[in-house]
Amino acid sequence: MSSADGPRGPDDGQFEETPLAPTQTVELQLFESLVHHLIEKGLLTKNDALSVVQTVAEVKRGELEAAERPARFVNKELTTLERLYSSLKLITDRPFNSRVGDGGNILQLRPPLHGDRPEFPKGD
Repeated sequence: MSSADGPRGPDDGQFEETPLAPTQTVELQLFESLVHHLIEKGLLTKNDALSVVQTVAEVKRGELEAAERPARFVNKELTTLERLYSSLKLITDRPFNSRVGDGGNILQLRPPLHGDRPEFPKGD
């Protein structure tokens, strides 16, 4: 077997692309990684990140109630948002020793939209 041979024989330059699950898209992975990084650096608070996801989930729940799009698509998006929300919620409030410390470099321009404890919206 030459170095160009794959596990199933010679590599003819073609590969079988497997579709990613909605929770594994590159765009979502980049977004989630960026948010984690911004929180780690003290440029974004955990609650603000949770609030952003909560807002999008509320919009999606409105789409579901208004039947603007097929429910199966909206429910997949809500599942993805809930997974993202859960991932961000696992971040400890002070996961790293920031050079500035305790988010002192974050200037609060307004109170958080969803208060101090955002919650993922649940269906009724």
